[in-house]
Amino acid sequence: MHVVIVGLGLIGGSLARDLRRAGHTVTACGRDAARLAPAREQGLVDAVAEDWDSALAAAELVVLGVPVGALRETYVRIRPHVSAGTVVTDVGSTKGSVVRDIAAACGGHLPAHFVPGHPIAGTEHSGFAASVEGLFAGRRVVLTPTADTDPAAVERVSDLWRQVGAQVLTMTPQAHDAALALTSHLPQMLSYTLMGQFAEAGDGALAQLIGSGFRGMTRLAGSDPVLWRDVALANRAQLSLALHRYLERLGELAAAIDAGDEARLGKLFAAVQDAHRRLPPA
Repeated sequence: MHVVIVGLGLIGGSLARDLRRAGHTVTACGRDAARLAPAREQGLVDAVAEDWDSALAAAELVVLGVPVGALRETYVRIRPHVSAGTVVTDVGSTKGSVVRDIAAACGGHLPAHFVPGHPIAGTEHSGFAASVEGLFAGRRVVLTPTADTDPAAVERVSDLWRQVGAQVLTMTPQAHDAALALTSHLPQMLSYTLMGQFAEAGDGALAQLIGSGFRGMTRLAGSDPVLWRDVALANRAQLSLALHRYLERLGELAAAIDAGDEARLGKLFAAVQDAHRRLPPA
């Protein structure tokens, strides 16, 4: 199969590596073909397209690897050049906004060939230089088709992800965004906030006292700020709910500490430790 990846970042680059290993032909498209040239030289992709139109016309499946804030513009750019029967999917971290944006670009309905998707995998690094083989092995990929989506297109995208070792789940865009607000987007915001508080302290001596706990909690603060700005705004309703609930729980913790309430703190910590122990293995 000939796959075109538009936006060769960490996810797109890692997917390209695995698809080539599985025997597929992969072409990369981007705003600056010269910047993608090393990806061809390093063997991540078979070709880097100077001419998007020809590359898209030859594609059997197109993966949009751009930030969610750029998805609508990118889809409008590629739409006239995608052949009939070509399936298009994305890898964005929000799905409600993607469905709304693509539908708005197509007269109010999601195109039958478009399958919204989100691989729950990645690192805090960005760009195809950070891509790795096997990133999706054993990881989950969520697809959020709507009533407008062609089931055959869903199956083709599902098969693509299964070939790189992923486990495919389907759910509604709304269910996806509510879940990811808590499991992905909120942790990212907390990591940024903790790192910001550290930076505001402005005391160089603090850096000598950083342990593994702080590094673990702030690892995500090294992530692409543009990507996460777009995610925060695209899923702002669900993320706002999660943030406000977190503030409530943080307030409960602060009150117990202010009051020196040993029993309350012990109960809070024991409850969350028990919940943590019941998490499924990574």
